[in-house]
Amino acid sequence: MTSVEPEFKIHQATHLFMTEPIHFQVTVMNKSAFIWVGQSSGKLGDLSMAVPPLATHNTASATILLGKNVSEQSKNLAPSRYKQQFYVSFDLNQSDDMLLVFVEKKLMELLKNILT
Repeated sequence: MTSVEPEFKIHQATHLFMTEPIHFQVTVMNKSAFIWVGQSSGKLGDLSMAVPPLATHNTASATILLGKNVSEQSKNLAPSRYKQQFYVSFDLNQSDDMLLVFVEKKLMELLKNILT
């Protein structure tokens, strides 16, 4: 019987949105990833989980684990593209649409570099 050793790889990046640093951390595990995006407070915000679609569906499913609502970003983060489960926590002080677009773009670039 072969066993698979657990493996965790942590990737971090910081990008400036206007003058505010936005921090990204992606922890890659076996067939899943934990993604945290936040500002200087460094706390866990709402936590949601997205899973890849089943063979007969084309959209990912997402649910809230901690907090009040499931963010659309967690559904759109690419569980379909990478066939992985994603845990997503955003701790952003502002809900500016431009900030969310910036975060999604930078996060997709980071995931592309990490997961491909």
